[in-house]
Amino acid sequence: MFTFTFKDDSIDELDRFVNEVMDKIEARSGTRRKQMFKKGHGHTEPKGAFSITYGYTNLEYISPTKSRKAVEGMTRTYETTFLTAHPELKGIFQQLVNLHCPDPFTVDQVQINKNWWSPPHKDSGNVGHSWIVGLGDYTGGETVVEYSDTKHFEYDIKNKFVGFNGSLFTHWTKPFDGKRYSLVFYNHKISS
Repeated sequence: MFTFTFKDDSIDELDRFVNEVMDKIEARSGTRRKQMFKKGHGHTEPKGAFSITYGYTNLEYISPTKSRKAVEGMTRTYETTFLTAHPELKGIFQQLVNLHCPDPFTVDQVQINKNWWSPPHKDSGNVGHSWIVGLGDYTGGETVVEYSDTKHFEYDIKNKFVGFNGSLFTHWTKPFDGKRYSLVFYNHKISS
C-alpha cells in the first residue's frame, strides 16, 4: 500500500515522490509493450525498465487461472492489475495533477514508465489530449512530437507537464542517462 501526500508544489516534493512512491513500484511490462519496444528499437526492453497501465482495459483474461476485476456500470471494461492492487495511487496521482498540471483534470488512465525509451508511435486507443511529466534523476529523455512531416518539437518534460494529442501525432522519447520515470495521463476509448 502506498501512502503519500504532497506538502507543496516544489521540486523537492517531486523528488520525495520519486523516492517514496515511484522507486517502490515493482512491475513488468506487458507483452504488447515489450513487443512495441522490440519492434521500435530492434532489441529487447532493458532490464529494470517497464511500462504499465494504471486504469482500465478491455482485456479480462490474464491466464487460465486469473482474470481482471470488472468495472461496475461499464460493459467489457476491467481494472488493470495494478489499479486493483493499488487503488490508493489514484488519489496520489490526482494530487500531483492538481498541483503541477497547468490545466488540471480528473485522473482516469495513467501510463507508468520506468527507464522506458518509447519508440515513435501514436496512441490509437487514446481520446483527445494527453499530459506527460518526467520525474527522476536523469539527463536527456525529451519527448518529441511530430506535428507534420516537416514540423516536430522536442519537449523537456522533466518536472513539467506537457500536453499534446497522442492519438493524432507521432511521438517518441529521445535517449537519456540516469533513472527516468514518465507518467502519461490520458482518456482511453473504453473509459470515455
